[in-house]
Amino acid sequence: MCSISGCILFGSQRSEETLKAIEDKLRGIIVKAEERGRDSYGIVSVSKRGDVKTIKRVGRPSDSLWSQPRIVRQDTVIVLSNNRAEPTTEYVKQKEDKDIQPFVSHGFVVAHNGTVANDKELEREFGLTRDTPIDSAIIPPLLSRVWDGSLASLRHILSEMITGSYALALVDLSSPRKLFLAANYKPLFLEYDSLLDAVFFSSFDYYMEPDRRPIWLQSPIRQVEPYSALMIDSSKNYGEVTLWRNSKAKRALVVCSSGLDSTTAATYMVKEGYDVTLLHFRYRHRAEQREFECIKQVSARLKVPLIVVETDLFKHYMSTSPLIDLSMDVSTRNMGESGAEFAHEWVPARNLIFLSIATGIAEAQGYDYVVLGNNLEEAGAFSDNEMMFVRKLNELLPYATNLQKRVQVLMPVGHLMKHEIVRLGLRLGAPLDVTWSCYYGGEKHCGRCGPCYMRKKAFDIVGVKDPVEYLTQ
Repeated sequence: MCSISGCILFGSQRSEETLKAIEDKLRGIIVKAEERGRDSYGIVSVSKRGDVKTIKRVGRPSDSLWSQPRIVRQDTVIVLSNNRAEPTTEYVKQKEDKDIQPFVSHGFVVAHNGTVANDKELEREFGLTRDTPIDSAIIPPLLSRVWDGSLASLRHILSEMITGSYALALVDLSSPRKLFLAANYKPLFLEYDSLLDAVFFSSFDYYMEPDRRPIWLQSPIRQVEPYSALMIDSSKNYGEVTLWRNSKAKRALVVCSSGLDSTTAATYMVKEGYDVTLLHFRYRHRAEQREFECIKQVSARLKVPLIVVETDLFKHYMSTSPLIDLSMDVSTRNMGESGAEFAHEWVPARNLIFLSIATGIAEAQGYDYVVLGNNLEEAGAFSDNEMMFVRKLNELLPYATNLQKRVQVLMPVGHLMKHEIVRLGLRLGAPLDVTWSCYYGGEKHCGRCGPCYMRKKAFDIVGVKDPVEYLTQ
């Protein structure tokens, strides 16, 4: 769609050298940002008194920006810019300044990346007018009609009134020292440059990559959290609100194998008052039948529904694991401590695939949370048990689900070692006696594979007899 960029400047007086450095950095950001928009670009500079100066051109910034007049002056406080990638639905053959963002209208300056899908409905409902059919042009007149200048009011407008995607930067010219930024799933990044005493923003972090300063002088860049709005003023006051709609429900879809970890996680969620459903995958592995028998018992004991997903995906396309390839001789496989410390039975991307499917089910059926039984113990051998895996996945999910469809992954035992999980499960009254932890099917746990080894040791550490039976003690 587009890229938006700009900055807010702090302090009062700046040297010509500093002004030039700010100017050069801002122009460099805008030129880099043309990868997200090459049809036109616009820049609006706002002074402390609310006066504006604009540059608007058709084509690439790299072709003409460096020859344009100065953007940043001594009285400049905020600069907004937009690099436009013109959608096919809003193609304008003969572009005029009024068709190029940022829009200066109704006392506002607005730079917007995304779509406003209900612009015509808003126009009719509130009797709004605009100078161009570009959907983003509806935002300034809408703000002039319904916004009171607060973050709370902006939250209501973006969450409840505007339908579409956005990374948004705006200035109310009656209060020109305040910069408002907001984003749902459209990317937006911030950098505070301590040497220039200014905050820069743009649609991607690498547009603002620091120059060749020593590492201790480089400024950190952070992303604006998806579905959030913030305000920064020239005195360094700051405010932030979430744009997620409030959900009163506590519905959780627990990915549960019937093992010790996921069963304890499921029990924890039940005890915490969540409306829990278990999600079990039958993926053609060695212990499939035993797990299936046990998950039905776990479901019954916890008195929660069970969803079962049948899949041959791993068998047909990723059968590199001895858990999947039943032709492999596992009688001499790495067992015991070795099996606990290295992922000999790794199934390619299993947790990522399971959580992707779980997220789709959660979005479709209205679950707020997906729960995984990953744990700190197995994070030593399995990368997809590491807490960072879940954290990074949660950062991704706002970009993988539809507007306002918030799904988060929780990891109730992600920070626990095996013996701590046993203690937690016992304290919660989890049905540990009907769990299945062994990699291999049979009437009893084998007692030799990595999960059996860890489970037995964990119960020994706690000093409680394991309620399941083993072939070898």
